[in-house]
Amino acid sequence: MILSIFRNEKYQVYLYWLFTISFILITFLPRSLDDTMFMDGLAYASIARNMAMGVGSFWRPHFADSFWLPYDNGAFFSGHPPLQFGIQSVLFRIFGDTTAVENIYNLIVLICSVALIVSIWRKLFEGHSALQSFSWLPVLCWYSMITVWYSIPNNFLDSTMTVFCLASCYCQLLFFASRDAYSAKINFLQVLAGIFIVLAFLTKGPVGLFPLAFSILYILGYQYTTLKKAAVNTFVMLVTFGITMGFILLYKPAYHFLSTYFNGQVVQALLQKREKTGVGWTAHFYLVEELFRNLIPHFLALAGLYTIAFFLKLRIKVSSEVARVSKFVFLIAFSGIAPMLISIKQYPHYLLPSLPFVAIFFASLYVEKINDFILSKREFSVGILLASILVSWGITVRKLNTLESNGMAYNIKKISGYVSRSSTVGVCQELYQNADIHTYFQLYHHLSLTTQTNYTKYIIANSFCLNQFDLKKDGLITLRDNFFLVIKNQRINRLNAGYHSLGMEIRGKAKQTGHL
Repeated sequence: MILSIFRNEKYQVYLYWLFTISFILITFLPRSLDDTMFMDGLAYASIARNMAMGVGSFWRPHFADSFWLPYDNGAFFSGHPPLQFGIQSVLFRIFGDTTAVENIYNLIVLICSVALIVSIWRKLFEGHSALQSFSWLPVLCWYSMITVWYSIPNNFLDSTMTVFCLASCYCQLLFFASRDAYSAKINFLQVLAGIFIVLAFLTKGPVGLFPLAFSILYILGYQYTTLKKAAVNTFVMLVTFGITMGFILLYKPAYHFLSTYFNGQVVQALLQKREKTGVGWTAHFYLVEELFRNLIPHFLALAGLYTIAFFLKLRIKVSSEVARVSKFVFLIAFSGIAPMLISIKQYPHYLLPSLPFVAIFFASLYVEKINDFILSKREFSVGILLASILVSWGITVRKLNTLESNGMAYNIKKISGYVSRSSTVGVCQELYQNADIHTYFQLYHHLSLTTQTNYTKYIIANSFCLNQFDLKKDGLITLRDNFFLVIKNQRINRLNAGYHSLGMEIRGKAKQTGHL
């Protein structure tokens, strides 16, 4: 009965979308409901929350009175442009100081990314309704990359920048698809494309500029496009970007922030004086290595599809229209990745703005073979889809039932019962570079850190530095993952008589391992 319903092509599309959404939720839903987020996302959420509360401002973002990196530890946080902080601060004003804000924001970014990938796919295959109906396929290819499903729930700036880059490329696609190059509507699209590039730049800096290359790449992919039309589009975007940034820089706080950011982040990264992912010339190709790691499932899927097509005698050759699209999106993806190889400061999530186009590239290679397979094995493909949907939800429910609380989130929640909000707590010197302590403590309880432990009542320690304290008179609260809260000059019996013996046991272990 169910199989007969989904023989209808209209209902089949719904089924494919249901599978795609179910697949996305396997990772997105559990990772949105646990307490775990990468340190960068925690720091960005803290800055946005502080901005919403009037601590810091758009052009003087404030993380905390302490910071673990030596590069951005100035009067304000200048490590990245402030646009995402400003956008997210609006949600904090609406919903209050709650970690639900990051999850809502990540969901908005996810929905916008999916909508734009679908729109670009449909525009690229305009006039090919059969292929347009596969707009779920590039979304599935996109979210099946490990960097994507890991990064989207982590509140990265690159995810927001991806949305603006996709929006700029979509506006340019609409411009090139139009026949009238001089109407007000078309000119507005060009200006809008330039504004989206400005927004991408104000989110993560120069890496958001790669959509400026869209026009020349469109000519290379579609030879029938006139050079004049491409030149006009590029010129309008450049003028829009230049004028907009010029007006922004006329505002002194904006000029001061952006010059501090450029000199401290961009220039220092190019001079190899910031964080490094490696040494030597091979460090420049870390992102290429990460890209191939993301694409292993896609290469295997492509090999499998060609094998199936060969045995079922389906179409092997890619049509000329699909080949043009494949070449075009490959060039766009390359233009987003190649400039970042100049620096050796590279992390996997830097790939995010290019990965939608990588996904469209592989989806275009898959689409005709998958379409032929569905047409020849309709009931079988529907059965596989229904089974895959059930398996996806089974995995999701299992993950939701086995969520583990994050150790550092647990620690700060326990500490909040002793330490006043917005305080400064001490931390052992060797723990000061632990970014998780800084970010979790700031986001969950507004705490800053200092290594000047002589002036603080509360100190974060682990077993290796616990010997610095007199546990006969200092209180000790046990935390998770080998961390402790030391309360100076607090009688043990007022807290827990067992902590003194625990402290002596830890001292003994430290002595045996040579850390005392």
